[in-house]
Amino acid sequence: MVENAQRIHPHKAESSVECRYQLITDDDGAPLIHLSTFGSRNRASKPKSSQSLQIDRTVGVSLVELFCETFGLAAPGEDYEPRLIEAYRANPRLFRELISKDVAAEDVIGLAHRRAQVERFRRLMTDDDVFAQEASEIPGQGDEKVWQRFFEQNPWILGTSLATQVLTAWDSDKLEQVVAGFSITGAGKRVDALLRTSGRIRSMVFVEFKTHRTQLLGSAEYRSDAWPPSKELSGAVAQVQTTVHLATREIADRLQSKDADNSDIPDDWTYMFRPRSYVVIGQLGQLVGASGGHHQAQIRSFELYRRELAGPEVVTFDELLARAEWMVDLVAAADD
Repeated sequence: MVENAQRIHPHKAESSVECRYQLITDDDGAPLIHLSTFGSRNRASKPKSSQSLQIDRTVGVSLVELFCETFGLAAPGEDYEPRLIEAYRANPRLFRELISKDVAAEDVIGLAHRRAQVERFRRLMTDDDVFAQEASEIPGQGDEKVWQRFFEQNPWILGTSLATQVLTAWDSDKLEQVVAGFSITGAGKRVDALLRTSGRIRSMVFVEFKTHRTQLLGSAEYRSDAWPPSKELSGAVAQVQTTVHLATREIADRLQSKDADNSDIPDDWTYMFRPRSYVVIGQLGQLVGASGGHHQAQIRSFELYRRELAGPEVVTFDELLARAEWMVDLVAAADD
């Protein structure tokens, strides 16, 4: 094709012509697009073909390249992402409206968000600068609050990763609660995360957060090949056991849920029969020797300690991360 040098003005709508196409083949069987025009819309007589044009592959490719260049589209084989980004920046509202009407797109966005949060989880555990930055956003709150805020923003990680049952937050806005008497908001023993199981019959679940840096074991052997739990781990276990004991003693068998006006929510009870509890603490990567190999005595001491506990269950941050990664990969595989 050759560029036309004539002085041409845009056609008015009333003088435009109708164009129809047909798909045909030439004598060698190669595909052709046959275009026919049928005069302007204000023509008095019935539509009659006036001009025709047949386009083969060579001309078609040239036209596609011209259209892409003129209208800012991506040509075949071209990276279209920069153009999409440019289009999004020009009209983000339109993109959001299109996505909101596409159920599949919502699934993709949800999965992408969870992938991003899993990566954020990993960086909080492995990058001290990232953790320090998030800690600086809540000054004076302590490192444990970083994790509490993270799980408040991502309740699905606790809900699908801690137990075989799906867990939901007692309060959708705040994980940390005070448990005493027949009130979750009155004065009493504080717990980092108050959850409950899902289903027709729901049970209370208590969670205490330490940090990914908290040591799992003491700094020295108690006896040969026997390593005691760290002061922080044994203290967290004692704290949760006390919280659960006080809650079950004061609340008894079950707790009635209340509406905003303090009236009872019909048939909404949370049961307190030996409620499950958890301590999220440290990383298994601590249980290695000087050369980086597994320290079997430390691993044995830690595993035996937590396995013999009737409660709480002890889960490390890297175990929680691995479960979250597995959940995201499982959903992604189901969508493929």
